[in-house]
Amino acid sequence: MELSKRFGFYLLVLVVVSELLLPFVLGHFISGYRQTDMLISSFGESGMKTRSAFRIWEIINGVGFLLAAPAFFNQFKEVSPIIGWGLLLSLSLFGIGDCIITGLFARARTVEEVGFTSLLHNFASGAGFIALLVGNVLLIGAFYLEEKPVWTIVLGIILLLSLICMLLFASPKIPLVNTLQVTQRGLWQRLNLFFLYLPFLLVSLAQIRR
Repeated sequence: MELSKRFGFYLLVLVVVSELLLPFVLGHFISGYRQTDMLISSFGESGMKTRSAFRIWEIINGVGFLLAAPAFFNQFKEVSPIIGWGLLLSLSLFGIGDCIITGLFARARTVEEVGFTSLLHNFASGAGFIALLVGNVLLIGAFYLEEKPVWTIVLGIILLLSLICMLLFASPKIPLVNTLQVTQRGLWQRLNLFFLYLPFLLVSLAQIRR
């Protein structure tokens, strides 16, 4: 635990960079893969040559999020114990839901393949997204309590951008919004993840600089 608190911010930076690089590295091995249209989880679908690499990569990143989480608890527990525990849980749930479970259970490639494991994959991934979103809100609350307006405003803008991208990414499954027929879900997924990661990345770099 002490090592996690001490080196957690360094680990968080490495994990976020790893997550952002994953689709571009694995996409290189799939002919015709379109980053703007295809989802990241497609790398782990049955029949994909990148399946094993994707699963291992995501499980390792998930463990990385779990190990990095105590650093955020330690940093913000004095500001608010609730925020400290909330950040610990949000990063842990994201690491488990959107990384480890996503790596262990593949997304269905076709309607015929939909079953318990694919449903678990979708549920865990969605829960992980929500957990990280809550973590962003908690970071804003922490800097608000610390009376740091620049951080509060910057993180608030980033949160708004992530919500917009999340809405566009999920639009096909949302009544009324799906009538807009938003395309390029892969792009919105990647931008959503980038903006969700960014506050944690900025906080980590700020702490490392200290």
